[in-house]
Amino acid sequence: MPAPESLVGLACQVNDQIAQALQPVLKNYGLTPATFDLLSSIRAGDGRETQADVGKRIGLSRATISEAVSSLQTQELVRRSPCPTDSRAVLLVLTPAGHQKVSAVLNEMRRIEMLAAQALSEKEATIVTKALKKLLVGIKSEVES
Repeated sequence: MPAPESLVGLACQVNDQIAQALQPVLKNYGLTPATFDLLSSIRAGDGRETQADVGKRIGLSRATISEAVSSLQTQELVRRSPCPTDSRAVLLVLTPAGHQKVSAVLNEMRRIEMLAAQALSEKEATIVTKALKKLLVGIKSEVES
């Protein structure tokens, strides 16, 4: 009897395929996957997170986040603003152009997701979503322990 396929392995394959589908979209907007991840993280912080907090959350050193944000600032996608509670820190905010790029890529991601989900019934999509959420919770709890 053949061994069952690895759930994590399949999730990784799906992730790889999504990344491949997104590559031309990101390129079209002049972004790399890492830059898009950073812009998305800044967007999620909604101007309430410091540069250090964003860097820590996505696993970047202080030097790397500083360099990356400087590049995004030069491209007028991100703005640094003083932190009202810590004079040594800066808050990160997307500019309107930054919001526009992130929104455009997210719209393309939704389109790709809809195309991928066409192979599933509504019931299957619900089951897969619930299973992936449980897998994510399990992985997070293992990593955090």
